[in-house]
Amino acid sequence: GLLRGILRGERREERARRRSAWERRADRPPRWTAAKERVARIRSLPATVRRRIRKRLTGDQDKRVREHLRDLLEEPPAVRTRDKFSFMLGVLGCGVIEFVILRCPERFPLLYASFIIPLLLLRLYLYASLNWHFFLIDFCYFSNVLCLVQVLWYPTSVPLIVLNFAHTAGPLAVAIPAWRNSLVFHSLDKVTSVFVHGLPPLLLFASRWYPAVDTEIPDSIGTAYTMGLSLLGYFGWQLFYLVQTEVFGRRALASNDKMMTSIRWLTTPDKGGGYSGMAAGAMAAARSCGFFAPGEPFDSEHWKTKVVFMLVQLIYTAVTLLPIPWLWQSFELHLAYLLCIYTVCVWNGGSYYIEVFSKAYRKQFEGDRDQRRRAVFESFGAPEGERPKRTPSVGDVAATAGSGPAPDPLSAIPLASPHDRDSLPPPPPDDGA
Repeated sequence: GLLRGILRGERREERARRRSAWERRADRPPRWTAAKERVARIRSLPATVRRRIRKRLTGDQDKRVREHLRDLLEEPPAVRTRDKFSFMLGVLGCGVIEFVILRCPERFPLLYASFIIPLLLLRLYLYASLNWHFFLIDFCYFSNVLCLVQVLWYPTSVPLIVLNFAHTAGPLAVAIPAWRNSLVFHSLDKVTSVFVHGLPPLLLFASRWYPAVDTEIPDSIGTAYTMGLSLLGYFGWQLFYLVQTEVFGRRALASNDKMMTSIRWLTTPDKGGGYSGMAAGAMAAARSCGFFAPGEPFDSEHWKTKVVFMLVQLIYTAVTLLPIPWLWQSFELHLAYLLCIYTVCVWNGGSYYIEVFSKAYRKQFEGDRDQRRRAVFESFGAPEGERPKRTPSVGDVAATAGSGPAPDPLSAIPLASPHDRDSLPPPPPDDGA
């Protein structure tokens, strides 16, 4: 009996040990689970390293390095240094342009391409970050693209030279006084706007009076031929613009009211609900013709508003094309014409420095970051509805990611200079026509 009791106890202990071993094995994760965990740790390694780098550079593991750099560049010392650098480049650029056009004008096309290509690429980057990239399909950029085609691929094509001459000496050149382009050296955006409108007329001045080798330039061009060729190019651009905004970009524009176009910019009323500049003239003409009822405002999404501004721009283009045959025939007249245009541009720059800059520039360094952003945005001449009220926080951005309206555009590139305008509300940026 004693032996049987001992054997029973040993069997019970053995069963208990086996049961404990099975329980421990059951608690152990399967091999595929362990492998999956190792893969997850490996995949999370870049994020871990990224957070450690952010912590080391910015002091906050959730703050991006580019945001930290952007905050540093917003500090007053950095802003002043950037403006000084822009001023230096603007003055040196004008000096180089003057030297080339006076000493070797036949080489000016290469200088034009070396200036305009990086400026357009930089503007594309800035405007895309601000949801204003639809401005880059305006007529002035279309004309600059045709000028680049002439310089890089067809420098001896007389029809292309005549077309570019008409577009640049007409709508683009007149846009400088019409849209109040200002030669403000410390502002990269204002200098870019001047170059976008002012360099193509100078390029075609050199192409007309100092043509490339083996280029037979006619002494005169007919009015009908010039108008027909120029308006054909204009209608081609207008068709391209409508396809981009009304077909391919229709959904994007409808879903984001912060995505600006020329017509949205122009039809944004001021604080009093009225319009100024070209928009005021267009409204007065439309109401006098009965096209708009008294008190009816512009609606940038309605076909009536679009038709009005397309007609106004067509009339503007046709009128500015009228003196082109005379400018083609006379060197003295062409030279005096361009000097008058550039004189107005320099005068606008002086007026900006004396009347606007002396008062507004210091505001960029007063108050906190949000107040400085608002001051800078006001200096751009943005409509009231487009000015940021505050900077969105990280929580705001996370809460609105993937839905709702786009965040404040200046949170993407704060203090980036979007438009060359000196009055409120301004014409659309660099529309040129």
